[in-house]
Amino acid sequence: MTELPARPVLIAPGVWRVTTPLPFRPRFVHAYLLRAGEGWMLVDGGANTGEAWVELDEAVRAAAGGWEAVTAHLVTHMHLDHVGLVERVREASGARLLMGALDAERMVHARAHPEDEAAYRTRLLRRGGALAALGAGVEQSRREADPFSAFVPADAVLAGEGGELAEAPGWRWVWTPGHTAGHVSLFRPEDGVLVAGDAVLPRITPTLGVNRQRPDPVGDYLGALDRLEALGPVRVLPGHGEPIDAPMARIAELRRSAEEETEAVAALVAEGPCTAWEAARRRHPHPEYPPAVLMHALRETLAHLDRLVLAGRAHEAAREDGAAEFRSGGG
Repeated sequence: MTELPARPVLIAPGVWRVTTPLPFRPRFVHAYLLRAGEGWMLVDGGANTGEAWVELDEAVRAAAGGWEAVTAHLVTHMHLDHVGLVERVREASGARLLMGALDAERMVHARAHPEDEAAYRTRLLRRGGALAALGAGVEQSRREADPFSAFVPADAVLAGEGGELAEAPGWRWVWTPGHTAGHVSLFRPEDGVLVAGDAVLPRITPTLGVNRQRPDPVGDYLGALDRLEALGPVRVLPGHGEPIDAPMARIAELRRSAEEETEAVAALVAEGPCTAWEAARRRHPHPEYPPAVLMHALRETLAHLDRLVLAGRAHEAAREDGAAEFRSGGG
């Protein structure tokens, strides 16, 4: 494994970056400790592994003086590399857990109804035309990933498009959906620092997969970028990679990338009727990709296809096997 970066790192005034290892790519993820009055707010955490917990625990003790100083824990989104340590953090600190409303809702549902989560994946694979190709592999990948995550109810949900954070004076939260429906970021107007989770990444684009909560995650993401651009951030602290010191240019790049991906999918549909799986395999023809990666490709392709249907640029019709077939033009 690549050597773990030094930790913790004072990355902005009153902000420490804590890097923990991941058992999959990308190999590292960042959490952040924000000075919050007399205490500290932890943003994200890491995957639920012993190695990640050791790094986080040591960093919190070094930067904040101990877990008793952590008074709040905000998770930007419910993916396992950000949310996996929530139970350990709660046990160590007693801090209140804050999440975006839609991700908090999904966390509660996933914990109470794991069988429905599996049924949803089956429906999604069937609609995408990939049940036979990916069904067994996706469920195996899910079983392997489950121990790295944790689903606990949030103590406070962040509903709406943004607002002040009483738990961290001087910081505002911003709803930045797309990567997940309830993704949130944090912004400090005083100096323009943005803690972005996976909403703004320096080298890769966030996956924008179809989900059951919002009909147009690609459109949601473009709206999130508009909100962030309006804030005028000066420095972005991402969940993966190094800080972004030209964030306005990067936000513009991410907007172009999302729009260009929609056009690339539209071009595939223009070649002839196809399922999402057929379009995804044309777009990403790499047979060595593991099932989890192919599932991401399928979900993202479906998201762009749904956007085309909503815009009247494509038509969806159900085939006898339950797969959705997409054609250019409206219905």
